[in-house]
Amino acid sequence: MPLRSDWSDKPCPIARGLDVLGDAWTLVILRELFAGNARFEGLRTELGASDNVLATRLARMTEAGLAERIPYGGTVRPRVEYRLTDAGHDALPVLHALAHWGAKHTAAPERARPMAITCTGCGRPTRSADWCTTCDRPLTTERTAWTRPGTGGPPIRLASVVRPASPGTHVQPKETNP
Repeated sequence: MPLRSDWSDKPCPIARGLDVLGDAWTLVILRELFAGNARFEGLRTELGASDNVLATRLARMTEAGLAERIPYGGTVRPRVEYRLTDAGHDALPVLHALAHWGAKHTAAPERARPMAITCTGCGRPTRSADWCTTCDRPLTTERTAWTRPGTGGPPIRLASVVRPASPGTHVQPKETNP
């Protein structure tokens, strides 16, 4: 049985976007990949997903072009990391919009630290999904840090997540100027 309806051929870009990004597992896996959690075991531990659910979603995400599999070792059983593609990086404003909406319209657990989305250019939190409301610059992975919700931990600078130039070759992302 399919996991959901196929909307890939719809004329509406919202429907086509939902066809790729409309699964809750896909969105939380994207969150983890943005935060630098790139290996299957780490994703499974953080998300509490079964092997089957996680493997199915990761396969769908690679087929959709959101992530790619990068080998990092293993001889008998090859090991891979999952890295965001340009299409995956372009989903960042979607996650920011969901975070802002969730913070405004849903109740967080008591004493949980809220998620903060901060522009690393000016150091100020923002209430926009794609643009810093203080310094008026785009919120890209290179210019964004997240304070993860929960009880602790330092902010995660999204630019610290390296982008592969080609399989097996890693380069640090460049700062972009609008």
